[in-house]
Amino acid sequence: MIELKNKKILCRLLLVLICFFLVNCNTKIEEGEVLNEALILKYKTPAKAWTEALPIGNGRQGAMIYGGALVEHIQLNENTLYSGEPSSTYKGTNIRPTYNKVMQLLASDKYTEAEKIMKTNWLGRLHQSYQPFGDLYFHFKGDSISNYERTLDIENSVSTVNYRSQKVNYKREVLASYPDNIIAIKISSDKKEAISFDTFLESLHPTKIIVEGKTIILKGQAPGFVLRRSLENVESNGDEHKYPEIFNKDGSRKPFAKQVLYGDEVSGKGMFFEARLEIKNKGGKIVATEKGLSVSDADEVVVLLSMATSFNGFDKSPSTQGKDPAKVNEQILSELKDKTYNQIKATHKKDYSNLFNRVQFSLENQASTLDISIDARLKNYATIPDLDLNTLLFQYGRYLMISGSRAGGQPLNLQGIWNDKVIPPWNSAYTMNINAQMNYWPAEVTNLSECHEPFFRLVKELAITGKETARNMYGNPGWVTHHNTDIWRPSYPADNAVMYSYWPVGAGWLTSHLWQHYQFTNDITFLKEEGYPLLKGSATFFASWLVENKEGYLVTPVGTSPENKFYYDEKHSSTVSAGGTMDMSIIRENFETVIKASKILNVDAGFRAYIEKLMHKLLPFKIGERGQLQEWQSDFLETDAHHRHLSHLYGFHPGNQITKEKTPALFKAVHKTLELRGDEATGWSMGWKINFWARMQDGNHAYKIINNLFSFVDETSKHRHGGLYANLFDAHPPFQIDGNFGYTAGVAEMLLQSHTEEIHILPALPDAWSTGSIKGLKARGNVVVDIIWKDGKLMKVSLESLKDQIVFVKYGEFKKSIELKAGEKEVLDVAFFY
Repeated sequence: MIELKNKKILCRLLLVLICFFLVNCNTKIEEGEVLNEALILKYKTPAKAWTEALPIGNGRQGAMIYGGALVEHIQLNENTLYSGEPSSTYKGTNIRPTYNKVMQLLASDKYTEAEKIMKTNWLGRLHQSYQPFGDLYFHFKGDSISNYERTLDIENSVSTVNYRSQKVNYKREVLASYPDNIIAIKISSDKKEAISFDTFLESLHPTKIIVEGKTIILKGQAPGFVLRRSLENVESNGDEHKYPEIFNKDGSRKPFAKQVLYGDEVSGKGMFFEARLEIKNKGGKIVATEKGLSVSDADEVVVLLSMATSFNGFDKSPSTQGKDPAKVNEQILSELKDKTYNQIKATHKKDYSNLFNRVQFSLENQASTLDISIDARLKNYATIPDLDLNTLLFQYGRYLMISGSRAGGQPLNLQGIWNDKVIPPWNSAYTMNINAQMNYWPAEVTNLSECHEPFFRLVKELAITGKETARNMYGNPGWVTHHNTDIWRPSYPADNAVMYSYWPVGAGWLTSHLWQHYQFTNDITFLKEEGYPLLKGSATFFASWLVENKEGYLVTPVGTSPENKFYYDEKHSSTVSAGGTMDMSIIRENFETVIKASKILNVDAGFRAYIEKLMHKLLPFKIGERGQLQEWQSDFLETDAHHRHLSHLYGFHPGNQITKEKTPALFKAVHKTLELRGDEATGWSMGWKINFWARMQDGNHAYKIINNLFSFVDETSKHRHGGLYANLFDAHPPFQIDGNFGYTAGVAEMLLQSHTEEIHILPALPDAWSTGSIKGLKARGNVVVDIIWKDGKLMKVSLESLKDQIVFVKYGEFKKSIELKAGEKEVLDVAFFY
């Protein structure tokens, strides 16, 4: 008996120690799950604004959860729901009739006159807009709320709402499953027969509601036309002929002319969509209401929501050639007929964790902030150092990537897959002079290569429309694309202003992602079948676009440095010139990549030799009289000394033409440029500047930008500089998701770099991050890297390659080679470098 009693005491002590260990590892146990508090967004009040709501997504369907205790609002998106149709693209732009005149004016330094001709003759019309799908509401019975909390667990991709009402504890869980293609909601309580609510679906678009048994069906049609510009703006630009939907041939307005047109107003055009909400209840009863369904006295309720559209490809009319969204939804729900919520959740977590758990990041934090709500932590950030918030935002970027970009879906647009407006900022589509690309900067380095696939498909589809644009607009071979696109893949310039619409080198930046994917994965089949043909097509256009300048260098005949202007004399400014630095950087990189890829694949020797000959004649980088990297071929002074775009630094980042070791003078000029532009910026620009200073190997300056980013912004904020909303969405302002991805990529760049054909460990570690670890980052060469450091010094690094290879590893000023064996982890301590 004594021995048995001692065993019981030991067991109890062991249990206490285990609980103590879990608490001190920032975890809690709830319903058998171990949750990492450091990866949970936590709030004490419901969201009052969209930028306080919490995002979930499965790569196709997205939801913003407001988390009201008694009135829950979940705003819905489906990533193919856009306005317009393939015919929405204006294809009447042709530069050839006015090309020679523009060249003559530029040669005479008459930049403003040239720009006026380009504005009138070289631009197209605005692209179409990403659309909100609808809104799901729950009106619960109850009052006197207490113990309220809403969370988003980004480690498991589950959002919860917990509260107490009338002596009953309630809980709601929401998840979006990629494998099951569904949004699932579980509503539970700790008392039987306690769950009662009304639920219904609405939309900003014209819709019809059908209730069948325990199912609510919402059917609608998106706008056949959306114009973000005002009608007055179109008229002032003389662009009425580009918008036949709202203007007559004589330029007069049609009787129904307005910014948004539906159905018969636009010849029946517009994408059809449908949502199906199915309720599974334990106990209680369900009855139909005028708007939806009413559940009363249930023990537990599971809600399954499926959304679909008639989208059937970028080149097919969704109104006449589209899929039947009803059949899509019926198929999805039928496959879940016998599947419980717990099974859906288990499948979802397994799929999601396979991606998310590849990378783990922790920093030693002096302050304990995990029990404080995120909005309060943001407001306190300036006075209370919160390194856990630094790591959380890094992983939040990866969460948004997994939630918004999965194989088979559409690529992340300016707002990912989340939008609540019919006329959203910048159309909530794709801006390709940095923003669309920045969305995918973290994909390879943070070990989410699979999430890159939708972006590659966008490039492939743009190459099809871009070939037509190159032929019809320029009379050139190859393919071209400009500043903006949408789901219909328009590749012509947009409208309104040359400074951000005319930019014909977009294909070069887009295709660089294909090469990066090969560098990180060594997927030779991908390079052969997808990467190289698209790279060659863009190089073909560039080769035909270049002209010789007075010094005999090859330059682009005309272009812009997005989205900046320059003074060409004391009184006049312009945005157009020949041979801009960004143009030349992108074309040089594209040519170099085509040459390397053709050698790897042993193809196109003749074309390779042609491109090599051209590349040697390209205009080189120039350093201006202020010691800065010149933005234009001439040493012009920019009109905005602190402009948010740093387009001319493309060769430094994301490119690798300028490095500290190979081009020290240019590296110094980049440093001077960054100093001149300053640290203040909009949200996405802060993301880019973090990456710039990381490449500059100045971790403390990168961290200074990070601290600027961690400033609280709400819908009432008046300042023009960026920060973070309460839900950690990046504030341009308004919300642009590229700032989130720019931050995540920038943090990775601070801790690991491989763009110089060596694996550089902790190249830009800030003093504030003196002790920490990161596991699972990817280096070029398909090498997984784990790093541990303490007191600002490297302690251990492990490398795992999927192929036999010799790599160079650098730490500080020390660099050594090491032989890696496929599938074997090589662990190095700091002594290896000395």
